[in-house]
Amino acid sequence: MQAGLTGDLRAMGNGKFLYYPEASPVILQLELIQSNKLLVYCSFALDGSGLFLSSFITLLLTEDVGAISPSIVSGCSQLGCVTGSVSQTYFRFLPTKYASGKKVKADKLAKSCMAFAEELKPISAQLAHVASQSEERLPSCNLADFRIAHLMENLDEA
Repeated sequence: MQAGLTGDLRAMGNGKFLYYPEASPVILQLELIQSNKLLVYCSFALDGSGLFLSSFITLLLTEDVGAISPSIVSGCSQLGCVTGSVSQTYFRFLPTKYASGKKVKADKLAKSCMAFAEELKPISAQLAHVASQSEERLPSCNLADFRIAHLMENLDEA
């Protein structure tokens, strides 16, 4: 797929990849699912502090999550969203095989990933950190630690 992508694709092992689209504020995560699908997703911190690079399964296990109907999120019925108390994750399943069993070409999967990144740009802008445009922020890689910190900060409200 790397040849069809504008940006950098990095293998993380066990069928997981990070995709850094060129000139885009998002980082996509890709996971090969055994049912011949590619799960593509991006997780945002709700406080605007950056992106989470935790796996989709970690997100589901760490957060108290609720699914938002795709029709509410966007006009595209294939876009899904899972919202927790500290994160919001947008995802899409891309088929890697046609019904006939023939494999989907890598360039088609690459185009679908780039289209997904484009679709997330306005969402990223809405959730962006507003304190300072020049402030560089690294992705928040540890969702569990962030969630614990959030719970401790909001202990009085519970």
